[in-house]
Amino acid sequence: MSTTTTSGRTQATCRAAFITTLLIFLALATALVAVQLAGLVLVRPAWITWASEALLTPSIAAAVLFGLVAFASGYFMPKATSDD
Repeated sequence: MSTTTTSGRTQATCRAAFITTLLIFLALATALVAVQLAGLVLVRPAWITWASEALLTPSIAAAVLFGLVAFASGYFMPKATSDD
């Protein structure tokens, strides 16, 4: 197995993890805001409370996981070269 193949696989894995964790975070955060907005518009305070209790912690955890994946991916992605 060559270094290029291993490097390519590592980069593809990092990119997939980056995209997956980003989409999970965005989905949770969007659901949180949408439910709270619906609760506000429809005057349903229970919806606002439920969304905060049920979705806030998973949203924060997903954001932290995304940040860690993005940080780790920075070490495996190719560096940009400039021709100055």
